[in-house]
Amino acid sequence: MEENTKRIFKNTIYLYIRQFIIMALSFFTTRIVLEKLGASDYGINNVVGGFVSMFTVLNSILQTGTRRFLSLNLGKGENTLIKDTFSTAFVIHLIIGLFIVLLLETIGFQFLNSRLNIAPERMYAANWVFQFSVITIFLNITQTPYMAAITSHENFSIYALMSIFDTIAKIAILFLLVFIPGDKLIIYSALLFTISFINITIYRFYCISHFSECKFSLHVNKHLLREMLQFSSWSVIANVFSVANNQGVSILLNIFFSTLVNAARGLANTVTFTISQFVNGFIIAAEPQLVKYYGAGDKEHFEHLVFNITQYTLFLLAIFAVPVFMEIDYVLKLWLVNVPQYTSEFIKITIISSLVVNSYSMLDKAIIASGHIKQMALIGNTIPIVQLPLVYLFLKLDYSPIITYWITLIPQILGIFANLWISHKYINFPSHKYLFQIILKNFLLIFIACIIPYIIRNMMPESIIRFLVVCTIAVLGTIMLMYTFALNSETRLIVKQKVLGKVFKKNK
Repeated sequence: MEENTKRIFKNTIYLYIRQFIIMALSFFTTRIVLEKLGASDYGINNVVGGFVSMFTVLNSILQTGTRRFLSLNLGKGENTLIKDTFSTAFVIHLIIGLFIVLLLETIGFQFLNSRLNIAPERMYAANWVFQFSVITIFLNITQTPYMAAITSHENFSIYALMSIFDTIAKIAILFLLVFIPGDKLIIYSALLFTISFINITIYRFYCISHFSECKFSLHVNKHLLREMLQFSSWSVIANVFSVANNQGVSILLNIFFSTLVNAARGLANTVTFTISQFVNGFIIAAEPQLVKYYGAGDKEHFEHLVFNITQYTLFLLAIFAVPVFMEIDYVLKLWLVNVPQYTSEFIKITIISSLVVNSYSMLDKAIIASGHIKQMALIGNTIPIVQLPLVYLFLKLDYSPIITYWITLIPQILGIFANLWISHKYINFPSHKYLFQIILKNFLLIFIACIIPYIIRNMMPESIIRFLVVCTIAVLGTIMLMYTFALNSETRLIVKQKVLGKVFKKNK
C-alpha cells in the first residue's frame, strides 16, 4: 500500500506540474485570444467546436472500457493478451472515427449552416473552424488507445514534459495570431489544429517506443471485442446524456441569445475546467490502482483509496474555489479587457458544480472498476435526462441564461444519492460513512470557510488591497479548516510527510 501511495503521489506531482503550467498559460492566452478575435468570433469558435465534439459521444463510450481492460490485462502480465487488447481497441476507435467524420460532414454540416445563430458574414470562417475541428476530432478518437496505454502503465511523466511543448506552442500561437494577416478566426483554428497534430504525433511516437503493445496492428481478438463492447455498451446512456446536456445547453444558448453568450460560457468553461483539471490529478493517477485493487480482491485498500483520493481532491479544489468565488469579478476585470455579460455568474455556479461532481467522482470510478456499469447506466446515468428539457422550457419562458447553469446542479445532486445507493448495494461500499464523513462534512466546512472572507469583502471597497486580503484569508482559512477537520489521520500524515517534511529538509 505504501509503495502504491508513493507511486500515486509521484504521478500526481507530474500531472500537477503539467496542469499548473496549463492553468497559468490558459488564463494568459485566453485574454489575448479574446482581444484579437473579439467576443463574437470567440463565441463562434466555442459553439462550433462544442457542436463538433458532441458527435464524439460514440468515442466516449469506449474510452473508459479501453482504460479498464488495458489496466486489468497489464495486471495479468500476458503480453499476447495485452497486444490483442490494444489492437482491438485501436480498430474499434478507427471505425468510430470514420463513422463520426461521415456524420459530421453530412448531418453536422447541414445543421451548422442552417440552424446555428451565426452572422451570415462570419459563416465562411465558421465553416473553416468546423473542418479543422472535424479533422482534430478524428485524430483524437484514434489517439484514445495510446493515451489509455500511458494511463495504464502509469507513465505520467510524459504529461509534464509535453506541457513544455504546449507552453512554447501556445506562446507561438499568440505571436503568429498577432502578425499573420488575414481572418483571425481561421488563422487561430488552423494554428490550434497544427498544435494538436504535432501533439498527437509525439504521444504516438512515445507509446510505440516505450510500450510493445502499441505497435501498429489491425488484429482483432473477437472474444475481447465482445467483452469490450458489452462492457462499454452500458456507457452509452451516460455519455449520450452527458454530451447532449453539455453541448445541448451551448446550442440552446446560441439559438435563444447569441454568440456573445457562448463567449461567456467559453470563458467560464476555461476557468472551471482548468481548475478542475488541476485538482483531478489524484483521480487520474489513482484510477489504475483502483482497478488493480478490485481485481486482486483487496477490498480494504480499494475503499481507503476511494475515501482518501476524494478527500485530497476536495481539499485542493476548496483552496482554489473559495477565493475564486469571492473575488472572481475583480479577477475578470484584471484578466480581460471586455468581460462578456454573465461570465462571472457562470463561473460561480460552475465552481459549485465542480465541488458537487468531485465529491462523488471516485464513486463513479469504483463502480466502473467493479464492473457494475450496467447498474450505474440504468439508475444513476438516466437522471440527467431531465436537464435539457428543463433548460429549453425556462429559456422558452424568457428566463435569463443564468437559469441554465442552476438547472445543471439538479441531476448532479441526484447523482450523488444514486451512486451511493449503487455502490452500497452492489459492491458493499460503506456509503453511509462516505456521505457523512466526506460529502456533507466537506461541504459544511467549505461553507464555513466562505463566511469570514465574505464579510471582509463586503466591508472593503473593491481594490487590489481587498483582493489580496480576501484571497489570503480565504486560502489560509480553507487550508486550516479542511486540514484540521476534513482530512483523516492517514491523509494528514501523508501531507506532513510529503509537504512539511520536504520544507524542513530544505531548510536544514
